[in-house]
Amino acid sequence: MDINGVLVPDKFTFPVSKEDLVRFEPTCLQMFEAVLQRYPQVLVVISSSWKEVFPFEVVHALFSPSIAQRVVGFTPFLNPKIIHKLPYLRHQEVLEFLRLNNASDEPWVAIDDIREHYPPHVPVIVTDANTGFEQSAALALEKYLQEMATDNTKSKKSCHT
Repeated sequence: MDINGVLVPDKFTFPVSKEDLVRFEPTCLQMFEAVLQRYPQVLVVISSSWKEVFPFEVVHALFSPSIAQRVVGFTPFLNPKIIHKLPYLRHQEVLEFLRLNNASDEPWVAIDDIREHYPPHVPVIVTDANTGFEQSAALALEKYLQEMATDNTKSKKSCHT
């Protein structure tokens, strides 16, 4: 999941105080977390430029405790000597995270405000950068997670027969 344009919409403004320098827009966060509460098996990986500025512990703490325990990390930095040769850089970071965590065959979906970070065949829930994660994104994520849960149930049943 990206952060800018997803949990921090471009229009998000707040009083600039030391405490407010790093936070998510509350409505976007609430909608995102409400969907995840219904799917306790889902993990979250942050794929955002925030990893260049903030330590994981800072970003992790911005989620509610029940969701924070499922936010498992940032996508890795890729070799700077070759990144200019890679198409869909953010997608490559996701693939590398999955490879490093022996999860290459696991289903996943990206949530980003820029569809072009991913090739056309990859599932992406695209948010409007101005509004962030809102009702249409919540519905799209819910639909995707329901489908994955249904597919997973079917495959488990077929394995037992």
